[in-house]
Amino acid sequence: MGKMKEKFMEEQEQLIREAVEAFVDDDWQYQEYLNSLGKSISQKESQANHDAWWDSLTDEQKQQLYDDKEKAFELSIEEMNHDLNFGK
Repeated sequence: MGKMKEKFMEEQEQLIREAVEAFVDDDWQYQEYLNSLGKSISQKESQANHDAWWDSLTDEQKQQLYDDKEKAFELSIEEMNHDLNFGK
């Protein structure tokens, strides 16, 4: 793989990792915020919040989320193969 392509792939992997971490952090921060207010939500409320969020997305946004997840999965498989020296 050429140096430019390798650098591009590294940058794309980093962007995907950052996006996933930001999503996880947002959820965690929201829970911490609720806890700081002395409020806690049940699993049922959490699921209802998620369903409302999902329903608010357009089909294009849902497709983009799916595509991003698939790309992250492909990259992590490629990274594992590379780490195990299958990618030589």
